[in-house]
Amino acid sequence: MGEALDRVELFAGLDEAALADLRALARPFEVAADALLFRQGDPPSGLFLVESGLLEIATRMPGDEAAWVSRIAPGEVVGEFALLDDGPRSATVRAVEDTSGLLIPARGFAAMLGEGRGGPVAAIDRLRGLVATRTRATLERLAQTSLAEASELRRSPPAIDPAPHVIDAEMLRSLGTFAELADVDCAELIAAGEGLSATRNTSLVEAGAKPDTLYLVVRGAVRAAFVRGALREQVTIHGPGEWAGLVAMIDRCEQPLALDAVEESILLRVNAAAFLRWREHPGRIGQVVLAAVDRQLVRDQRRANRHFGRAIALGRFNAAGSTT
Repeated sequence: MGEALDRVELFAGLDEAALADLRALARPFEVAADALLFRQGDPPSGLFLVESGLLEIATRMPGDEAAWVSRIAPGEVVGEFALLDDGPRSATVRAVEDTSGLLIPARGFAAMLGEGRGGPVAAIDRLRGLVATRTRATLERLAQTSLAEASELRRSPPAIDPAPHVIDAEMLRSLGTFAELADVDCAELIAAGEGLSATRNTSLVEAGAKPDTLYLVVRGAVRAAFVRGALREQVTIHGPGEWAGLVAMIDRCEQPLALDAVEESILLRVNAAAFLRWREHPGRIGQVVLAAVDRQLVRDQRRANRHFGRAIALGRFNAAGSTT
C-alpha cells in the first residue's frame, strides 16, 4: 500500500523519508460510479489521492443548485482543504467512474506536522501551491464568464503611494492571529515588512503586476477585484488580520486581481524574499504566519468558488430572461 504516492504529481521529487511518513498515514479508499465521495458541509476527513477512476467537483450556487466545475483524474488529489483548515467541506465530490486510491487522514497528518516530520512539512507547502493554482484557475474562468450587475462595479481608484506608518506590538496582538506573540516576536514580524498608511480608495497593486508584494491588513480593508476597463468588479474584501495578494506570492505568477484600499487602512507590506524565508525556514514567526496563510488560502478559494457559482447562476437567469 502507498505506491500511489509515488505517482502523484503533488509529491513528485519528495525524498524517501518524506514519502515514508506519508505512506505510514495513508489508507485505501474506493467509491463506486455515481456515488458521492463527500458532500459540501461534511467534516474534513482528509486528502484523497486518485489512483484509478475519475471524480467530479461541484460547488453550490444560489438556489441550492450544483455547478460541476472541474474533474480529478488519476495522479491528482482532492479534498486538500482538510489538511490546511479544519472547516467543513467546501464542495461536493462524486465519482464519474469507479474510483480508488489513498486517503491521508487530516487528524494523523496534523499530529505528524506538529512533530515537524519531513513528510507533512514538505507536503503542506506543496498543498499551498496547489490551492493557489486552483484559485487562480477559478479566477481565470471568472475573468471570462463573470456577469456582475452594473450597480456592483466601482470606478478604478488612482495609484497613490501609501505613507510610512509605525506599527507596534499591540496593533499586531489586536489581530486574533497574533494575540499570543511576545514583544520580541512582534518586533521580528514588523521588521520583516514595512508599515504603511493608505487613504480610502487608493490603488495598491494593479492586476498583472509582478508577485513581489504581500499586504497584511492591520486596520481598514483591502478590496481584491477584476479590472473591467475603467471599473472594478469586487471578488472579496480582506479585513484586519488577512493577507492581500496571497495567490501570486505562493505560485509566483502575476497578480490575478487588483488590490485597493477601500477604507483608511494601516498595512504591513512584506516582500517576496521575507515570505520565502518563512516558507523555507519557518521558525516561530513563520509558523504563526503560515498557519494563518493556510486558513486564508482555503477561505480565498471558497470565496472564488462562491463568486463563480453566483456568476453561473446570474448567467442562467439572464439567459432565461432573454427567451421569455
